[in-house]
Order: sequence, then structure tokens, then C-alpha cells
Amino acid sequence: MNAVGRVERKLLALVALFYLSLMLLIGAIWGSQASLSSGRDVQELYRSLYGLSSLLSTLQDAEIGQRGYLLTGDKQYLAPYERAIAQLDDHLASLVENPKLHPYKADIEAIARLSQLKRSELAQTIVVRREQGQSAAQGMLNGDMGKRYMDEMRVRIGNIERGVGESLGEQKADLQWRSDLALWGGGGGALLMLGLLTLLFVDLRRDLNERAELLQRLAFESQHDSLTRVPNRRAFNEMLDQALALARRGERQVALLYLDLDGFKPVNDRHGHAAGDAMLKAVVGKWQGLMREGEVLARLGGDEFAVIAAGDADAVERLAQRLIDALDAPLLAQYPDVRVGVSVGLARYAEHGEDRRRLIAAADTAMYRAKEAGKHCFAWPEARQPALAAV
Repeated sequence: MNAVGRVERKLLALVALFYLSLMLLIGAIWGSQASLSSGRDVQELYRSLYGLSSLLSTLQDAEIGQRGYLLTGDKQYLAPYERAIAQLDDHLASLVENPKLHPYKADIEAIARLSQLKRSELAQTIVVRREQGQSAAQGMLNGDMGKRYMDEMRVRIGNIERGVGESLGEQKADLQWRSDLALWGGGGGALLMLGLLTLLFVDLRRDLNERAELLQRLAFESQHDSLTRVPNRRAFNEMLDQALALARRGERQVALLYLDLDGFKPVNDRHGHAAGDAMLKAVVGKWQGLMREGEVLARLGGDEFAVIAAGDADAVERLAQRLIDALDAPLLAQYPDVRVGVSVGLARYAEHGEDRRRLIAAADTAMYRAKEAGKHCFAWPEARQPALAAV
């Protein structure tokens, strides 16, 4: 009787341990799968933030093209404006249809309305410039209505970013909780089913590493251009603001070089976008080799780049000339006859602007002066004469 009772108790204990191990195993698997699902949610939230940033950048691109046309009256400067306007509807549609942004429907609708108002304001000034001249168009700009639209959009986007930031915090806490649950469940089950839970532990570690790599990659991609891997417009704006803050305290000099490739469009038209992408990467490779400590190269979009540098006017001009000279040789081995150049606009704090917007506008104006001077050269925004590249 006693022996039978002990056997029965052992069998019961084994059954209980088996079910306990099974429950722990199921809990650990659930935690792993939930972590992957949460990782996808985090990725979608980062994409939502990137979409908002892209919409604002697109409107800024359109505004830069519009300002170039208002300053010169030359229709070729409307190309960046027209490209940006063509992308606006797609950006707006992606934001409206994004399920992660549904909690911010009121802000999204306001952003869509403001972007339409901004687009109308840009179009109206271009029509006025064409029909009534620069003075009339400048009068419309002085009303500063377009700036109000952009400022309100930034406020709305800031509201969404704060909300998304809180969601990311909740996702992080949830991920941490689920990871802890999976880890402890695996550890407890290892006492009963060491072999199976060892495999599970390895699997969990792989999931955690993949999620960490995913978050690191998303953080990198949110600050860098996907093609050339240099800082993008968002990162450039942040770095320029930091550099200007140091300049205001007298800790460093700040200069901005605004670069626009000459002859890049025919590369895409004749040889395809793959050749165009290869050309952009080759150009960046050349320029990165010229960057010195404290100098930052960023891609603003398309074939437009910028460099944040330090130094007096002569040092800035020498850097600009090095960037120009770097493109004198063929860049693509498969297309030795294909060449591109670069027009460079120069501006320095505080001579040409005391904040990011004014400094970029001054450098952009100088870049158009360089193009008017014959391209493949650099120019300052006002008194300085364009310096032609050496032949």
C-alpha cells in the first residue's frame, strides 16, 4: 500500500511538473511572439514620425524652390518646387491612412488643411510674381501667412510626436515586461525540461538581439539618408542648430555650404535611376574623404547637399574649391564620359544669418548665384564675387 502510494504521488508530481513545465514553456513562447509583435508596432511608430518629418521637409523643399523663382524669375528654379508639390498628396495620404496615427485624427486633419493652405499660398505668390512682378510677390511674403501655416503645422506635429513618444515609452515598458516574463519562465522551466528550455533560451536571446538591432537600425535610419548613409535633413537641422548655439556663445565659427549638383538630371534620364544612385554614392564617397574634424556632410534631398564647417572666409572658400575639384574626374567606371559638377553657395554666421532659417536661405541664394555665374563654382550671397573652378 505504502509503495503504491509513493508511486502514485510520484506520478502525480511528475504530471504536475509536466503541466507546470508546459505552462512555463507556453508562457515563454507567448512572451517571445508578443515581443516580436511589439517590435513591429515600434517600427510602425517610427515610420509614422518619419512620415510627419517628410511632409514638413517636402513643404520646405517647395518653399525653397518658390523663393528661388521669386528672387530670379527664372522658371528653371521651380523644379524643386514642382517635385515637392507632386509628392505632397502621397505624403498626406500615407499619414491619413496610417492606423498608428488614428488617435491623432484632429491634428492630422489640421496638418492636411494647413499643408493645402501652404501649397495655395506658394502657388499664389508664384502667379503674382509671374503676372505682377517681384515687388507684388514680396508684398505677399511680407504678410508672413505662409510662416504661420508652417509654425502651426510644427505645433501640430509636435503634439503628435509627444503622443507617439509616450506610446513608444509604453511599448518599451511592455517589451521589458514581456521579456522579463519570457526569461523567468524559461529559467523556471529549465529545472524541469533543461534541453527544451535551453533551445528556447537561445531563441529568446536571438529575438532580443534582433529587436535591439531593429531599434538601433531605426534610430540610425531616422537620422541618415538611406542611399548615401550620410546625415539627412532632420539630422542636419539638429546639428546646425547645435553649431549655431556654440557660435552664439563664441565657442566656434560656423559656415554653411549649400551644394547642388550640376548635370545630374541627364544621368538619370539617359542611364536610369540605378546609375543616378551610383553617381550620388560616388559623389558622397569623394566628398567624405575631404571632410575634416568638425565638418559634417549631409544630404538634404535629391541632388542637394550641405556641409557644416568652421573657419574664416578663406578657409571656407578653400573647402568649397576642394569639393568642386573632387568632381573633375570621372566617378563611374562604367560611364567614363559621364560627369557632374557642383554649384556651391556659401554663408557664415552671423554675417549672413543668425539662425538656421536665415543661414540656409542665404546659402541657397548664394548657390543660385553660383549657377548664374556658370555653374561648377562657388559664390557668397552678397558682395563676394563667384569664384570659378579651376579647369
